[in-house]
Amino acid sequence: MLPRGSIRTNLLLGLPALLLAAAIVAVAASWSGDFFAAGNLGNLVNRVLPLSLAALGQAFVLFAGRIDLSVGSVISLSTAILATTSTSLGWAAVPLVLVAGLACGALNAAGVIYLRINPLIMTLASSAIVKGAALILMPTPGGEVDYTFYDAFYGQDLLVGWPLAVILLAFLGAFLLFGFTRFGRRIYALGSDDRAAYANGVDVRRVEWSVFLASGFFAAAAGVAVGIKILSGDPLIGDSFTLDAIAAAVLGGVALQGGRGAVPGVLAGSIALVLIANAFNLLELDPNLQQIAKGLIFVVALMLFMRGGVRRTA
Repeated sequence: MLPRGSIRTNLLLGLPALLLAAAIVAVAASWSGDFFAAGNLGNLVNRVLPLSLAALGQAFVLFAGRIDLSVGSVISLSTAILATTSTSLGWAAVPLVLVAGLACGALNAAGVIYLRINPLIMTLASSAIVKGAALILMPTPGGEVDYTFYDAFYGQDLLVGWPLAVILLAFLGAFLLFGFTRFGRRIYALGSDDRAAYANGVDVRRVEWSVFLASGFFAAAAGVAVGIKILSGDPLIGDSFTLDAIAAAVLGGVALQGGRGAVPGVLAGSIALVLIANAFNLLELDPNLQQIAKGLIFVVALMLFMRGGVRRTA
């Protein structure tokens, strides 16, 4: 089983997001001389990091024709865990957070696979469960993330640093997985047609387990990046990431019906969304208009990439 279209075709789906990002850069740079300042570019990379990781995890699920609405809650819980354990455990708190993310992914996978709950409903329910756990652990924003985390990871908001390295490594690994491995093709196949994938020997349960675990892992990694950035925890800070992660993936050419899209497009979509916020700040525009702009772009992206029809399900 092969993904819909060639690798080249899937890569071209990310072109609109790339063009949008280039247009935003051109406008922001022409109106503000601060855009290409080293501090602003470094800040952009730091802001792209958590969104791109969350969007990449969401893309795993979307490629398989599923969806994960618990991403934001997992990010919030991750910041809370990090803020309550980093001072005592040090860097060992990071794998603890990632394991928690995997546990959230396992909860989603178990509900979808064994209880046969629709992924939309299951992940919406698990989102409430995870958010409740975050609020129990940390009812209000607070806690403390050791400053050595920030100093080691973000440094002085440099363009080339650990955040950029993490982005490149994560997306390169995912690109190789989806573009050149049998398992990546199986994920695409499941998203294209459940029945056909099963008939061709795809282990549907294994694929579903894998994509939901990946989504939980990357959401937790995004939460670590957010927690280190704000040096504390916040049980609600991830709320906006759920829609933004889906929007970044769809803007990058990932089909909500599954089986289509490419990893580079997801990164381009994430960059475009971060650039929108950055441009609004540099141009001193009403920040409330950002949400309207993002919503309109999301609708346009859906119009562009939903023309392929609705996928068949088992």
